[in-house]
Amino acid sequence: MPQIESHLEWCLRNKKGLVKTKPDINLAQAHLKKSEYNFSVLLLLEKQRIYDWALNVGFYAIYHCLLGILAKYGYESRNQSCTLSMLLKLIKEGKLILSKDLVLQFDTLEINPSSPTVRMERETSTYGIGTSIDLQQIKRLKGLILDIQRETIRVLGE
Repeated sequence: MPQIESHLEWCLRNKKGLVKTKPDINLAQAHLKKSEYNFSVLLLLEKQRIYDWALNVGFYAIYHCLLGILAKYGYESRNQSCTLSMLLKLIKEGKLILSKDLVLQFDTLEINPSSPTVRMERETSTYGIGTSIDLQQIKRLKGLILDIQRETIRVLGE
């Protein structure tokens, strides 16, 4: 936790990190709506066999859910690692009832995680030169998106 605490201090001082705001359920719902839109785009790209971009859109489907949860708790994030750190802190403090493992499938603060995260797969897809994606990645991603969307709906309803 000390690593997360020091990172959050940096995030809250940095204009491109976290901004403490008033809790905003309307903004939270708007992020959820954007996530649902991104999921529908993923399905269209998958149908067209454009798997690398489907993976990218899937990443943002998850990220908008996480931003929505932060909006409910009064934070706006401009940095993915700051988003992750704040979520993990809220979970650890018991303020947010959400599976830490679910969040860590999206991303981790570890330098070399034992298995690839959605962020790592998106970066490979975005910055790499290949266009083929293992269809199992897309299948796992869709399942994770739906799990996180369900959890986001639950959290926003509390």
